[in-house]
Amino acid sequence: MKTLLLSFLALLEAAAPVAAPPVLAPPSPVRIERPRVAIIDSGVARTAELAALVSAEYDMASDPGRAEFQPRYDHGTMVATILARAVHGQVDIISFRIDDPAGCPADANPPCQPSAAPVARAIRRATDLGVDAINISLSLDPDPSITAAIADAAARGIRVVLAAGNNGYDHPGNLGPARAAFPNAVLVGAIDSNGKPWSGTNRPDAAPEGYNYTWQLGVKVPTAAIDGRAVTGTGTSFAAPLETARFLASRTTAAN
Repeated sequence: MKTLLLSFLALLEAAAPVAAPPVLAPPSPVRIERPRVAIIDSGVARTAELAALVSAEYDMASDPGRAEFQPRYDHGTMVATILARAVHGQVDIISFRIDDPAGCPADANPPCQPSAAPVARAIRRATDLGVDAINISLSLDPDPSITAAIADAAARGIRVVLAAGNNGYDHPGNLGPARAAFPNAVLVGAIDSNGKPWSGTNRPDAAPEGYNYTWQLGVKVPTAAIDGRAVTGTGTSFAAPLETARFLASRTTAAN
């Protein structure tokens, strides 16, 4: 009797339907948002190298605005290309064009803008968009509207990267905004490939107080012009995007 019962239970077990394993949906791809950087400059051309990276351009100096991505000067495109290469294309660039529609005087280096208003508006628009960093490769006038806009951006957690200037001084340019935005702003000086300060760079004070200062390569930095041809740039303008790239890399490392 005991044997029959065991056999009967075994038959029932064998005949019971076996539940099929659940069908699992394939994992959804994880979309990693690229960091967004505002480049406040002369505008950025959508060269073959930058076409997929420059998502928008705002003309802050002309009404009506000029044609997008068709800058008059190479400067902004050179800055954007240096940044893009340094972060291996992992960036979303938003261009804020602030150059004067009248162009630069014959003895001035572009981009030129005699009014503080377009620059201040650009900084505030970038802040409202919630970018991760603002790259300013410009020599800024000590205008309170610009200083206040930079301070507000830094207070919102946006890193503000400022070129230190190309006058060869023993103190940096753009010092007022850098201090107002401390510690979330940094001034960038230019060094050569041997790590020596470039003769034209503005240097930090002997005892820097209330501002950050760092060095990046700023002599013969490989980049591209608005027509895509290879060029090099020398100056703190071209050191600044390398510091912006370093900041983005440090955030990625910290997140991991």
